Amino acid sequence: MGPRSTTGQLNQVFRLRDGRQLGFAEYGDLAGAPFMYCHGWPSSRLEPQAVAEVIRASGLRLVAADRPGYGLSDACPGRRIADWVEDVTQLAEHLGWSRFGVLGVSGGGPYTAACAVRIPDRLTAVVMICALGPVDDPAATEGMVGLNRRLLAFARNAPWLAQVLATSCMRLFWGHGEQVIPEEIEARLPPADQQVLARREVREALIASSREALRPGPHGAASDGLLYARPWGFRLEEVRVPVRLWHGEQDVVVPPAMGRYIARKLPNCQATFTAEDGHFSLPFGRLGEILRPV
Repeated sequence: MGPRSTTGQLNQVFRLRDGRQLGFAEYGDLAGAPFMYCHGWPSSRLEPQAVAEVIRASGLRLVAADRPGYGLSDACPGRRIADWVEDVTQLAEHLGWSRFGVLGVSGGGPYTAACAVRIPDRLTAVVMICALGPVDDPAATEGMVGLNRRLLAFARNAPWLAQVLATSCMRLFWGHGEQVIPEEIEARLPPADQQVLARREVREALIASSREALRPGPHGAASDGLLYARPWGFRLEEVRVPVRLWHGEQDVVVPPAMGRYIARKLPNCQATFTAEDGHFSLPFGRLGEILRPV
């Protein structure tokens, strides 16, 4: 076994073949089994800091990259969710990884599914936690908070207006970098979420991650958010590799109806729904349990 990482390498960059810069961070055991982490929205490569000790205890080597327009990564105008796979593939080559697992949290879920469709032979495991799914079916968004549902509807029907609204929301809710999510949503979170967010190390890490995501400006995060409501470049039914899906029954950010929708569409899905969990308690309170079979 090689040396263990104590603080992670949080501010690494490399050049993609098209000249863009991609920023990434490493966590856990630098000699451990490799895993790519797809961060939520709006977030960044710093999101796993909230569970750095859990990752270290798991024995994994986890790498989280900023998606285009976030943090240290250059924007990529005109991209689709499926295009992220090429960035992941080049990063894996840069790291010397031939095979690796992929894990996506919340808004990272569609990007995880894209990897499962495009590079199945390279994946050792696929894990989706409180993952966002397609938003064009009302059955999938049942129970979602109104703000998110309205923004996604605008993204489908009036993309130019959605860009303006999403950018404004980024500035309004996260511009000062002092909160994890808008206060009106946080007030509705279940007890399990509130308990996890009351932990200083979790809240500070998630605030730092959102602050880093928006450091280049809100446009990148706003543009990324709009992609969820546009054609992804693939369908969930095309995922042929096994997927382990976890979702909380108390989730008000990405409702459990979304998790059930994804589970129905994936041909080979092992789904776990926990009765007491919400959107934050699963990835930042139960990650050790989720990673144990990996």
